[in-house]
Amino acid sequence: MRKNNKQINFIVSEKDYNYVKRQSEKANITLTDYLKYSALNKNIYVIDGLDDATRELAKIGNNLNQLTRLCHQDVITCLDLSEIREQVKHIWQLLNLLTPNQL
Repeated sequence: MRKNNKQINFIVSEKDYNYVKRQSEKANITLTDYLKYSALNKNIYVIDGLDDATRELAKIGNNLNQLTRLCHQDVITCLDLSEIREQVKHIWQLLNLLTPNQL
């Protein structure tokens, strides 16, 4: 059985609809989620630049994994990347604390 199995419908003016739609887009969540979070008094977080930061962090993580793989294949001289990997992991954890409903 679906967790969300009840539907709520209501009518709003075009002005209100456009406002709520813009707010949901600004928060980068669906209109349904925006309305649900608003109705349930849940916090909605908008952090400018977060998408760019997470993309860059993902690229750094991929690069670290590639370097680790090359080290294990004896293609390059192994460096101790453990501290860098821990720092990247720590940054991900901090980002997850900032955005409990996102990442």
